[in-house]
Amino acid sequence: MSVRILSAILLLCSLGLVACGGSGSDRTITVLGSWTGEEGDAFREMLSGFEKDSGIDVEYTGTRDARAVLASELHDGHPPDAAVLATPGDLRAYAAAGELRPLPGGSQGIGGDLTSATGPDGRRRSFGIVVKASVKSLIWYNPRSLPSGLRERLTAPDLTWDELSEIAGQAGPRPWCLGLADTSVSGWPGTDWIEDLLLHESGPEAYDAWVSGRLAWTSEPVRSAWRAFGSVVAASRGDARTALLTGYGQAGAPMFATPPGCRFDHAGSFITAFYRQAPGRPEAGRDYDHIPFPGASSVVIGGDVLGVFRDTPATRRLVAHLATAGAQRTWTGRPGGGAFSLNREVRPDDYPDPAARRIARTLADAGTVRFDGSDTMPTVMAAAFNHAVLEYVADPADGRLDDILGSLDQLRRTTRFPS
Repeated sequence: MSVRILSAILLLCSLGLVACGGSGSDRTITVLGSWTGEEGDAFREMLSGFEKDSGIDVEYTGTRDARAVLASELHDGHPPDAAVLATPGDLRAYAAAGELRPLPGGSQGIGGDLTSATGPDGRRRSFGIVVKASVKSLIWYNPRSLPSGLRERLTAPDLTWDELSEIAGQAGPRPWCLGLADTSVSGWPGTDWIEDLLLHESGPEAYDAWVSGRLAWTSEPVRSAWRAFGSVVAASRGDARTALLTGYGQAGAPMFATPPGCRFDHAGSFITAFYRQAPGRPEAGRDYDHIPFPGASSVVIGGDVLGVFRDTPATRRLVAHLATAGAQRTWTGRPGGGAFSLNREVRPDDYPDPAARRIARTLADAGTVRFDGSDTMPTVMAAAFNHAVLEYVADPADGRLDDILGSLDQLRRTTRFPS
């Protein structure tokens, strides 16, 4: 074989355009993520399609300790080729530290500005794709337990937060379901409330400034969101102890009791998996339904973001594959999975049930889409935010709120916020 022919073959191998034998790193990609169980099976299904089409093997490691494992592997100098990051805040931090590789121009995949960050050279580029998303800006209710007049008002277009609060008050003395406990990190369901209130009432500019550390926690838009959340706490089922000790997945179960223990639940698209496990096996449409969070046409999402730590042609091909509509439908087509895609080619009609299709339309029609604020903040700020919610629910007095927001703002001024 001539040197010219051998060189051409090696070039094609390096570009991942032909299948070449051996176990070299260009023919094997390592991916780290937190998905196990059914989620791990779904991701491996996405990967198997890529392996079949490309001839490239993907070694996926799924562990609930993915964040710690990634930090350890980076410290040892042997990171995976790609990893599903715990939060968008991690994406920004790794990009700023020069650990992540920017995606090549023209192949940013899905996520747009949501996955852009500033690298160590000061340039802002895309550093990842949103492999799957959950929609958080949703209010759930049991249509069978509401008088028809309230149901009609609840589903009216252009519903405002004040109108929803009035409807909730007419539904019962303590209409809100609220559970802040989680086995990993408690408090985050309250941060979700504050994020939605801030985005929908004060707009994306205030939201972005707050998430990036430019807007003070003691500012009026942020304080107003906390006070509105305080009104929910005051009208929630039970007392402060109930909210603090109830798991987020069980908070909405009293909606299905006779008589209902609460009427409305603020939760993301993933909550339907918990509803279906409640006594009586509630059914979508009959026993539970949802409306978009009232106010501006904005949606807060949670998202699993894949970043690249070793830039090779094979890894680029994997990123491009995971961003395709066909690969995305592996997640979105699973009944009851609560997963949604930011790929515009995945249409609402591609989702498996009417409730999911309506949520998909809410996401597709949104004028503004933003990542969960606490997930985007630096880890130390997010942890303080979670803890502050628990403090506030335990004692929601205005004077106590001043102290809480003052402490959060002091931390903001001493924390570096990657952009």
